[in-house]
Amino acid sequence: MKKLLFLSILSGLLLSFSWPGIGVFPLIFIAFTPLLLVEKYILVSRGRTSWKVFIYSFTTFFIFNIITTYWIWHATIPGSFAAFIINALLMSLVFVLFHKIKNVLGERKGYISLVFLWISMEYLHLNWDLAWPWLTLGNVFAPITEIIQWYEYTGILGGSLWILVLNILIFKFWISEEKNKKWIRPSVFIIVPVLLSLVIESDIQNPTSEEIVIVQPNIDPYKDKFNRDAQTQLDDFIKLAKSKLTHNTTLLVGPETALQEKIWESKIDKTQSVLKLRELQKEFPNLNILIGSSTFKYLGEKQEENSRKLNTKEWYNVYNTAIFLSSDSSASIYHKTKLVPGVEQIPYSFIFDLLGDFTVDLGGTSGSLSTDNNVDLLHYNEIKVLPLICYESIFGDMITGRNSNVIAVITNDGWWKNSTGYKQHFQYARLRSIEQRKSIIRSANTGISGLISPNGDVIRQTQWDEEIALNIKVSLNDTVTFYNRFGDLIGRIFSFISVLLLFSSLVKNKTKKIPT
Repeated sequence: MKKLLFLSILSGLLLSFSWPGIGVFPLIFIAFTPLLLVEKYILVSRGRTSWKVFIYSFTTFFIFNIITTYWIWHATIPGSFAAFIINALLMSLVFVLFHKIKNVLGERKGYISLVFLWISMEYLHLNWDLAWPWLTLGNVFAPITEIIQWYEYTGILGGSLWILVLNILIFKFWISEEKNKKWIRPSVFIIVPVLLSLVIESDIQNPTSEEIVIVQPNIDPYKDKFNRDAQTQLDDFIKLAKSKLTHNTTLLVGPETALQEKIWESKIDKTQSVLKLRELQKEFPNLNILIGSSTFKYLGEKQEENSRKLNTKEWYNVYNTAIFLSSDSSASIYHKTKLVPGVEQIPYSFIFDLLGDFTVDLGGTSGSLSTDNNVDLLHYNEIKVLPLICYESIFGDMITGRNSNVIAVITNDGWWKNSTGYKQHFQYARLRSIEQRKSIIRSANTGISGLISPNGDVIRQTQWDEEIALNIKVSLNDTVTFYNRFGDLIGRIFSFISVLLLFSSLVKNKTKKIPT
C-alpha cells in the first residue's frame, strides 16, 4: 500500500535527518514511530505478514544507511552498496523477529523484545568480523554531549536504550484514544536523563597538564599521499611540527600512515624516517613522538593468519601501526586491533574471498593486515597514552580496562573527501572522552584534528583541507569510570535476555501448533 510505503520512507528520513552532520538530533525520538505504525497495521492484516514487515523495514533502513553513510561511495561504489545492504538487512531482521515475537507472546512482550533485540544487534555489530557500529543509535548524541554525561556508566548502548524506549512510548501515546495521561511517561523519559546528565557532569580537576603538538599534514590520499617521495613528505611534516614545537613540548602526534617509508620492524631504529625523527628529538630533548606507519614483520618459514608470501618459502606480516619514539628509549609499536572489514581484513574469508570488488576502501593500509588483538599503553614520564588508529575510535568497549590518562587518535579521513563522514568520525571521539573521562588528542592527515576535554567539549579543532600544526595544553586524568571497568554491560545482559525471549517465543509457537 502507498500509505505503508510512505510511512516506511518517512521513518528512514527521520532517522537520517537526526544524524550528526546532517540534521537535528530530536528527530531520533520519533523516527521509529511511522515504522511501528506500519508493523501494527500489518499485524492485523492477513497473509505473509513477516515478509511484508521485512520489505517495509528494509526500505526504512536502506534509506537510513544511504543518507548517513553515502560517503563510502567515494572509495568504492560496489563496496558501498554491499555495506548499505548488509546493515539494512541486520536492522530489518530485528524488526521481523520483533514482529514474530509480538504475534506469539503479545503486544507488551513484543515491544519489550524490540528494545532487547535491537541493542543485541548493535552489540553484535561491535564484536564480530563484519563490525560496523557507525549507525549505533547512541552515536546520534555526539554533537550534544551535555545531555549524555551518563555515558560514563552506560556507553553508547545506553543512548540506544533511551531512544528505543522513547520511540515506543511516543508511539503508544500517538495511537492512544485517551491522551490526557499518556503524555506523562514519555515526558518523564525525555526529561530525567537530561537532568541526570546535568547533575553528574564532571567538574574534573586536572592539576597536571602537558604541552602537546598535533600535526595535520593535509595530503590528498587520492593524489599525493602514496605517490610523493616518502622523505619529502616527512621533511614537510617536520617543518610543520617545528613551527609549533617548544622545549616544553613533551609529545608530538602525527596521523595514521604519516611515514611512507617501508619499515621492517626488526630494523625500525635504523630506518631513514626514524633517524630523521631522532634528530628532531635532539633539538627538543623532552620530545616524545607518536606517528602512524605501515610496518612489516619477517616471519621466516612460519605462516600466520593473514601472512603474505615473501617468496616460495618465507612469509611476512603487514600492520597498520602507531610508532612511539620515547625520548629516552628505543622505538615501540602498537598494531591496530580493530581492522576495517573488507579493507584491512577479509571477514569470514571462506565466504568473502569470493566478493572481490565489493570490498570497502575506508582508509589506512589496504589488504589483509595482521593484528595482535591487544590495545597497549604507551608510557613516558608519568604519562600513559592510549593510542587508537582510525576506525578503532568508534569502539568504546575495546579500550575498557586500560588505565590511561590521555587518549590519542590518529587517522586519515581524507578518503571520505569533504563529506559528513569525517565530521561524524570526529564527533564520535567525543563519546569516547565521556566514557573514559579522558582528554582526547586527535591527529588527522585530512579531516579534523583537535583536542576534546573529558566532558566531551571540543577545546580546539582544525578545518577540512587545512595544513596546520596545533600547540595545545592537555589535561591529564587518572579517573577510572564505571564503563571503563565493565564495558558494554547493557549489551551482554540484553543479548542474554534476547535469547530467552526468542526461545520462549519459539516454544510457545510450537505449543500452539500441537493439537489438543
